[in-house]
Amino acid sequence: MTENLKIYEPTDLVLFVWPRQSELEIRAGGARSRQEAASNAWAMDRTKAERVSVIVSVFDDRIIGAWAVAEAHPTTATPEGKTRKVTRVRFDTYVDPRLSYLVGQTSQLKRRRNPQSTIQLRDLDGSDVLFEEPTGERQHGVARLGEFTLTVREDGSADLVYPATAAVTLRPLG
Repeated sequence: MTENLKIYEPTDLVLFVWPRQSELEIRAGGARSRQEAASNAWAMDRTKAERVSVIVSVFDDRIIGAWAVAEAHPTTATPEGKTRKVTRVRFDTYVDPRLSYLVGQTSQLKRRRNPQSTIQLRDLDGSDVLFEEPTGERQHGVARLGEFTLTVREDGSADLVYPATAAVTLRPLG
């Protein structure tokens, strides 16, 4: 593994975001990237924002991006026409190749009225591979090849996600 990769903790938070309007703008050739849209101005408590270590962006129930968080920048202000203060957080993010297995998968969280939600990192599908250094032969983890993603959990169960039109042959060992 690369020495500069983030060390994740099971209790870190994953911020799921649904930047719906931004995605349509991005697809139409807008100036913002998916990473910028996912990282910008989410209303949340400062202490919660400090625990976010991964941002997952979702559009139409599919994960379209996942980034590691380097730093959170909370700003508290009273929005125009309102009387109470709101804290909005902008995140500095970067690409962590260990998170690429998420892109293209169905989101484990469904969209809510609020376009954001958090879970603990240990509850993110396939996240157990983020907490350990590989030593010897791996017994579980996530492998992604093109549009195919194989997730093997510690208990030996596995999921294979593949395109609906693909032919798949399964053969037992032995």
